[in-house]
Amino acid sequence: MLSRILLVISGALCLALASCIEGEEQIWLSANGSGRIEARYKMPSAVAKRIGKPAELVRVLQEAAERDPHVEITDLTHTTEGGGITLTFAGTFDNLNKLASFPQRQLRDESKPDKRVQAEVLFGESAMVISDENITYDREVDISWLLQSTPATKSIAKMPALFGKSSLRFILNLPGEAQESNASSQSEDKLRLEWNFLLKENTTGPMPMTARAALPASKPPWLFLLAILPLVFFVQNIRSRKKLEQ
Repeated sequence: MLSRILLVISGALCLALASCIEGEEQIWLSANGSGRIEARYKMPSAVAKRIGKPAELVRVLQEAAERDPHVEITDLTHTTEGGGITLTFAGTFDNLNKLASFPQRQLRDESKPDKRVQAEVLFGESAMVISDENITYDREVDISWLLQSTPATKSIAKMPALFGKSSLRFILNLPGEAQESNASSQSEDKLRLEWNFLLKENTTGPMPMTARAALPASKPPWLFLLAILPLVFFVQNIRSRKKLEQ
């Protein structure tokens, strides 16, 4: 009887944890690689502690951003409710690659530069390349190690179906039309890509995001001159005629 009660309690705990790991992130990217980011992550306290105590994490990230010339945090708060923690983050960056490397540059121990810090799970790994005509975006977010943080989450990882419809959502707003991507969907103008990852399908490996977009073509100055030359000749012609009539 006791074993059955414990099984029910364990199952209920797993369901509660599984239904509470959610997140949404949106990035607005400019043609020069700069932009802004807004994100909201919700997770059980037991999982959040694997990243670090929320108040301490907020303090560490804010202090790190103050030292970093490439990233500015405009909003960073956390709320606790019903055994879960919601972390809200917003900021600007002068280069997406600098945002991606922010944890490595500012949070890792200088004596152990190759040792990953827990907060890196929120950033993942990404790379951006800008050429004369295109911008490419490659990113991976891996939460599988978080699911190994407690006995309860390990149980969930063994039974992915418990996650139900819980998902992580990533949105990328591009400076030019997307030419190719592995996004779940895109807007009609091809400027907004969206990836939706069901947690039950991504418990053991990274979630990949790739995209390539055309950069808006800048008009060379000689095109402007070419456009106004006929007008200049027209005005000069009128003036010449008036002088002859006088």
